[in-house]
Amino acid sequence: MRDKLKRSAVPGLLLALALLLGACGAGPAAPTAAPAETQSQTTPEPTPEPTPEPTEPPRLGPDLPALYPVDDSYFEDAAFFGNSLMVGLKLYGGLEAGDFIAGTSANVVNVGQMCPEGMGESRSMLDVLCARPYGKIYLHLGINEIGFDTDYFAQLYGQLIDRIQAKQPDAAIIITSLTPVTASKSAQGETFSQTRVLRYNEALHQLAEDKGCYYLDLVSALAGPDGFLPADASTDGVHLTPEMYEVWADWMRTHYVPV
Repeated sequence: MRDKLKRSAVPGLLLALALLLGACGAGPAAPTAAPAETQSQTTPEPTPEPTPEPTEPPRLGPDLPALYPVDDSYFEDAAFFGNSLMVGLKLYGGLEAGDFIAGTSANVVNVGQMCPEGMGESRSMLDVLCARPYGKIYLHLGINEIGFDTDYFAQLYGQLIDRIQAKQPDAAIIITSLTPVTASKSAQGETFSQTRVLRYNEALHQLAEDKGCYYLDLVSALAGPDGFLPADASTDGVHLTPEMYEVWADWMRTHYVPV
């Protein structure tokens, strides 16, 4: 009977021993992978890059570039504002579009009082300029103020521009340089010397930079190889012959604010 019990216990012991040895030889249990859904919930989504707002290309400076010629329809929304030289441009330049608001002896001080020539207006030049919207405003002033201190002239011109910009906020304002004088006129004294003309033009160029305006260099358009206005291109050393006003107009057709 005892032998029978021993024999029946052996298989059980062997099975227990096998299970024990199997448990001891097994390595640590591998970690259970998280479900795919759980993993996606813990991974942050990438932040999208903001779309930049479109901007206008920066201006490189006030100088008008040389471009392909435009026809005179470009000037349909333009005003030409200034002194007797601007009157001459109206009479002889050949421009077929634009409003000329100009007068002999006009300067940065009196344009708020004197009336424009040839328009039948009783209002001042400045009031006429501000009465309707313009896309482009060409300013030509300075030769009648040539005896002013340069800084004082620039101050008064700047105040005039401020008044125009307040009334014409959408207009491109083009400050035109003083035109060159002849060598003989320049030699007559400091006031109308070419040196003084160029000094005024430097002030006008800086004013264009400071006020966000454009600058049209007429010395490059009208001066001869020596830097002066040719003797046969002027009636008095300052004002131009009809042919030179045509040169001025052609220069504006190739130097303008891009649209």
